[in-house]
Order: sequence, then structure tokens, then C-alpha cells
Amino acid sequence: MPAPVPSGYTRGSILFIPACQDEKSEGHLLQYFWEEAGAYGARIAIVAGDKESAAVAARCRALFAEWETDSVEILSITSREESLQPGNLEQITGATGILLLGENPVRMATFLGGTPLAQAIRRANARGKVAAGYGRGAALLCEHMIAHDSRAADDTHHPFLHRHLIQFAPGLGLTNRLVLDTIPAELGDSWNRLSRLLHAVAYNPFLVGVSLEVDTGAVIYQDNSLEIFGRHSALVVDGSGITYTDIADFRNPDPLSLLGVKIHALADNFTYHLQERTARPPESSDIPQDAVPVKAMT
Repeated sequence: MPAPVPSGYTRGSILFIPACQDEKSEGHLLQYFWEEAGAYGARIAIVAGDKESAAVAARCRALFAEWETDSVEILSITSREESLQPGNLEQITGATGILLLGENPVRMATFLGGTPLAQAIRRANARGKVAAGYGRGAALLCEHMIAHDSRAADDTHHPFLHRHLIQFAPGLGLTNRLVLDTIPAELGDSWNRLSRLLHAVAYNPFLVGVSLEVDTGAVIYQDNSLEIFGRHSALVVDGSGITYTDIADFRNPDPLSLLGVKIHALADNFTYHLQERTARPPESSDIPQDAVPVKAMT
């Protein structure tokens, strides 16, 4: 569960940043995190949850240093012993922005779950500090994670929905309203992503299922609004209006049935309110997108 917000504080933003096609796109999305963390005055703690993330962590640190960030520290936390080190806890407590990296969020949860470090990350966010996840590690920010897709990469025999399609695992719980699909690319086509999100909200209609295209991020603000940023779009699945599902009938061999679901495709600057369950386009502006006034036709 998210940590309670103390009196006088406002909960910090929560950012989800998927894998990017190139370093230019990566820098564009990470700039959103940098600005939310305080820009030039930011104190950033990068939590690298596996050895494979070391190169990404170094690249992020170099980028933040180039932007003249106040301080950037990399915390290598690849075991439960490392997560219990007091020095790591101090870095999280003093940071204005926390960035989680890791391609195996389920493994990361096994050595972060229930530790003072995990509590410090939740409490920091409840006290206005920004938390973000990059790549598959972004799923760790949620209370519920889609941990596994039962299909093999070349499996075309399963129905679109069946009762044992996915498995859930607990995350750090900075938000309990959203479940993020970060299954790797070989199982990440649009059709499979939609089926996993439908399955997730069928199990728990309180959740909002979200899948982000490459080079496209999302941020939850303190008012429970979700905003999309980046080059492409996000898939949002709302199960709050479900009128029927037979997902609990585990022994039924027939494909899963599901009625009353809403699906949204949201591009840059579109928003979705997680409590009101409403999607909105960007607000209109008199400023042209290219910042150059268009001459009136005569």
C-alpha cells in the first residue's frame, strides 16, 4: 500500500518510463523525471537492481550530470544484504528523485520487499519526492505486477483470454490503482498486451491496466491524474464498469468472457483520472505547436 501522506505534505509524482529506441529518446523521457525531481537542484538516487542495469545507470548519471544536477548517486542493490545497508537508506532519504532500474522486477521485489529501504522509498514519495521506474523496473512501483505470461513466444494456440494467462506478483506499492504491463518485446505485441491487461482488470476491476509503447512514458500526479508523454501512445484498460466475467470459474476450459470494459488509447498530453475513471484530451491553447504564428489567409 502507498505510505500515508503526512500533514503539510503533498505526494510526489510517480513516473513510468519504458525502454527507448535510442539515447535521444531516452534523454527526452528522462528529462521529465529530472524536471519533476527539481531540475538543477535535484538530488537523484539511481537504484540499479541487477548487473545488466549498470550501463544504463552510468548513462543516466552522465546525462543528469550534463544537465548540472545538484547530485547523482548510484545504489547497486542486487541482493537482500545490499538492500539492508544503512548507507543506501541514507541516500534514499536525502534524494529528491528516486529512479529504479532493473529488467527483472519480480527478483527485485524479493530483496526489496519488507525492508526499511522499500519503506523509505514509499515514505519519500508520500513526502513529495519523485519516484520513477525505467524499463521493466517501472512495474515495481505498482502494488500489483504482471509477473508472467503463460504463453511461449511462438505460441499461437491459446485463446485471446484464458483463466491462467498471467500471474500476479507484489510490487513496492507506491500506487495501488494501476497495473503496468512490461512484458518483454517478444511477447509485447499490441494483441498480447491487450489480453494481459483485460485479464488483470478482470481479476481486480479496481485496477487500471496500462501499457506504454516504446519512447512513451506516463506520470501520476498527486491529484490521481495520469498523463502520457512521449512520441507514441498508451493503452489504458478500465474495468470499473465490468458487468460480467467468469474468470473465477477456474475449471472451465472455455475461453474467458468479459463484459463492460472500457479501452482508451492516449497520446502525448492526454490524461486519465484514476479515481474518476475519465479520459480527457489536452486543453486547447492559443500557442501554435511549432511556436510560429500562422498568417491569416487573405
